[in-house]
Amino acid sequence: MAEAKKSPLKDNRTLGVAALGLAVVLFLSINIFSESAIRGVQVDLTENSLFTLSDGTEQTLAAVKEPITLRFFATRMLTETMPGLTAYGDRVQELLERYVSLSNGAIKLELIDPEPFSPEEDRAVGFGLNGVPMTEAGDLGYFGIAATNTTDDTDVIPFLTPQRERFLEYDLTRMINNLANPKKKVIALVSGIPVDSDPLKKYKPWALVDQLRQFFEVRTQGLTPKITDDVDLLMIVHPFGLSEESKYAIDQYVLRGGKAIVFVDPHPEEGARSNQALRLPAGLGSHLPKLFKAWGLKFDRDKVLGDLKAGQRVQAGVDSFGRPIITRYVAWTSYGPENLNTEDVTLAQLRLLNFGTPGYLEVEKDATTTVTPLITSTEASGPFDANSVRRNPQPAEILRKFKPQNKTYILAARVTGKAKTAFPDGLRKEDKKKDDKDAKDEAKKIKPKPHISESTEALNLIVVADTDFIADLFWLQTQDLFGQQVTVPNANNGDFVVNAADNLAGASALIGLRSRGLSARPFELVQTLQDEAENKYRAKERSLVKELEDVEKKMKELQTTERAKGATVLSGEQKTAITKFRQRVLEIRRELREVQLNLRRDIDDLDSRLKVINIAAMPAAVAVFAILIGLIRRNRKRGRASA
Repeated sequence: MAEAKKSPLKDNRTLGVAALGLAVVLFLSINIFSESAIRGVQVDLTENSLFTLSDGTEQTLAAVKEPITLRFFATRMLTETMPGLTAYGDRVQELLERYVSLSNGAIKLELIDPEPFSPEEDRAVGFGLNGVPMTEAGDLGYFGIAATNTTDDTDVIPFLTPQRERFLEYDLTRMINNLANPKKKVIALVSGIPVDSDPLKKYKPWALVDQLRQFFEVRTQGLTPKITDDVDLLMIVHPFGLSEESKYAIDQYVLRGGKAIVFVDPHPEEGARSNQALRLPAGLGSHLPKLFKAWGLKFDRDKVLGDLKAGQRVQAGVDSFGRPIITRYVAWTSYGPENLNTEDVTLAQLRLLNFGTPGYLEVEKDATTTVTPLITSTEASGPFDANSVRRNPQPAEILRKFKPQNKTYILAARVTGKAKTAFPDGLRKEDKKKDDKDAKDEAKKIKPKPHISESTEALNLIVVADTDFIADLFWLQTQDLFGQQVTVPNANNGDFVVNAADNLAGASALIGLRSRGLSARPFELVQTLQDEAENKYRAKERSLVKELEDVEKKMKELQTTERAKGATVLSGEQKTAITKFRQRVLEIRRELREVQLNLRRDIDDLDSRLKVINIAAMPAAVAVFAILIGLIRRNRKRGRASA
């Protein structure tokens, strides 16, 4: 009997099952291979490569020689009950494992679950981690990192708040750098305002000083610089009242190759609030005219730089209807990448810098140095008298009188090159300190050096025309998290100063990663719509105020006339004027409502269009593309079948 012929349908089914089985095996094999062979390989498609480790991090990890142990304390009950911490915990662990793999075995990682009343919880408390309540019974959960090196130095992140996720690489690399390089560079902080803590006067240090201490040894010196040989950087903040002897010491330090960063200000707002305790005149500007001239700079301490385009929106009281007046304050300004010299390493990748009543720098005509602008204003800027902001500033009035000069101004600059001394004859005897015991003791600590009249090395200085630039108010905001106060930067001011200190002090490996922290991205089109509507609103408001003044003046004139006639009641002319004014008020209020309605309508229309594009248009485009590909492939199969 002839052998039965196999059915093609059964063959196809057998092949299909076999293919499916092979696909499953291949899928599992690829996953197992990728997990072991290419573990940690990632593709970062974000605009600013937010999830790619910076070159500074890789350099820091490659330079680690002594073993460092990272301990990631994460209470599982806490992370599982808080959805926001679940994904963030995975992100932290992945990044820590990446650090370990790049350190060539120098960094070790421990994953610890500190359950309540366990030895692991005692370890977390011993390292100083912050516990947060996670049950009604008051049990605490932990979510932080503690790191140690072989010499028992410790550095911790008390709590890994999700609000600082963008700063995760910065915080971790700072920790590794501190433990790998326990000896820090020295910054001598010379300041005319209390930027550091003072146990006697109970001042809190500015956040910038705390941030600098994470990387440097900061020696606070008031207005008397003690520039010893181990000082790597001189930081001068608001040198109001600086003695001639101190200026001479700064001059000689810079000429010998010393690095400095200087902050001067026509009106130090934060400093003025503290000057009363220091018994200094409040609000006066600071400058160093003699030193600046030698360095090739000019600065007018009685002029504030305003900027119409970069001015911040602030509340300036209430209008005649009791509504808050939101206006543009040209003396408080914000600048983005278009105003930053991103070719300078201190500003690489920074996105936003805030200033408060700053001044501006100019270049001397006969300067022997090279002055490179770092931060510049927009062309809608111009100077105005500092007295208008020193006492009870009125933002709306300042805006009304402000006149842009259609040119840019320098707010911060780098000074390099050769220079001559600002004291060609040395220090005069009358400018020296009195020969008291303190002066003698100080002289023993600092050995005097011979006077030099010209720089022995090229200058390298950074000058900023604002001290409020480093005040907490202008670059930090405080948030409450589980009853704890957490500070989160809303501008890159601190990043710039630490970058500058790193660069000037010679440690630049960490510069590239500090700018990753800021996640705020302003909606520029919506902001433009708001500004346009606000300008219309302010014009209407000024018109109403002017009309109100005119009518009140007219009413006073009428009342004066009636009193002269002995009348005790309102005249018909007065009643008519009041009636007309009330009618006009109603008309203008209706116009103001229309402006606000149009503003809301424009923003809502824009929001709707964006939602349609993101939610419907893009998926639809992908679907159409997939359908077209499917049709093309089907037509090709039909063509081959017919052939």
